[in-house]
Amino acid sequence: MFKIKEKIVNIWKALTYPSGMDKAYDKRCDDAFDKLLDKITTFSWIVFSIFASISIYLLITREVL
Repeated sequence: MFKIKEKIVNIWKALTYPSGMDKAYDKRCDDAFDKLLDKITTFSWIVFSIFASISIYLLITREVL
């Protein structure tokens, strides 16, 4: 329970840390956030491609033929 509380406190400190105080820390945070957004975008495109492929397959096999 203590580890969870400590992690929550650390996350809160990171979220409320004033921007511009430490340029290196800001750069690390921005890079980590960009990496997270990139992974979310890539995952979304993969899911979209899979659903689009399945939809096209079903359209061709069920409706056209």
